[in-house]
Amino acid sequence: MALLRSARHGQRALTWSNWLFAYLILWTLPFPVGIVLSTLAMVWRWPFEALGTAIPAETVVSVIFGIGVFLIMMPFVSWIGLLLSFPIVWLVLRLGLAGWLSFILGGIAMGWAAAAILGGMAPEIPMALGVMTALVMRWMLGQRSPEIFIP
Repeated sequence: MALLRSARHGQRALTWSNWLFAYLILWTLPFPVGIVLSTLAMVWRWPFEALGTAIPAETVVSVIFGIGVFLIMMPFVSWIGLLLSFPIVWLVLRLGLAGWLSFILGGIAMGWAAAAILGGMAPEIPMALGVMTALVMRWMLGQRSPEIFIP
């Protein structure tokens, strides 16, 4: 398994259904994950609020809830980044440069660009989400056509 290389012209092995499946999952996956995180933060907070006591790790609960809300809202804007990433991923597969490290670097770049567009947001969150999204995409495409990632 190569970090930077893959099969040349790997995009030929992928059908439109493979592309649509991967992008549809990537577009909708943040929503249920965000609901789970937000619910977890609220469920952790309720017993303390009912008792009227201080919540241990209040900041952690708030951060988890904030990330959950961010993930719930992500499909409303992430379609733009996913649409823009399609020609880049296609080209990387065509050139045989679709290794794990290539996808990680691409996720960092897309996350950094999203942070710049959103403005005022710490770039670490979109960059981490960009890396996770890129790795999930590579994994899903590899599940559908494993031969495209063998150099």
